[in-house]
Amino acid sequence: AIVDSSAVLAASEAAKKASDKYEAATKVQRERMDKLKEEVQALEVKFKKDNAIMSDADKKALQKQAEDKLGEFQRRGQAVSEAKQRTEQELQGSLVPKVNAIIEDLRKAGKYEVVLERQAGVRAFDPTLDLTRKVIERLNAPGAAK
Repeated sequence: AIVDSSAVLAASEAAKKASDKYEAATKVQRERMDKLKEEVQALEVKFKKDNAIMSDADKKALQKQAEDKLGEFQRRGQAVSEAKQRTEQELQGSLVPKVNAIIEDLRKAGKYEVVLERQAGVRAFDPTLDLTRKVIERLNAPGAAK
């Protein structure tokens, strides 16, 4: 039999909850990043428009503003990226053992000798041997440990 573990994890209720939690936790950061991006673009427009009439000091000040905003944008982007990575690691750490147990139960119940990971290079298979949907249903079943 085969199973698509990445599809199982993506379709799990726990993954949906983790995604919602991540979105809520990083909303302010992402909104600030959008604002910073707009501010930098506005500074670029101002620089292009007023470049000929600006003093060197004004140009340097404008460039410093843009650099500061870009630095903040990068720091916030890194924090958002790290939060996403932590969320994914926590999710996998909690779900992988549950998914493995479900797969083992299905393997025994279906008397399969082996269950292969679909992403591991399985080129062709009988769709009736795909356990992915069954794993998702059991993982998301009411009363299943979340």
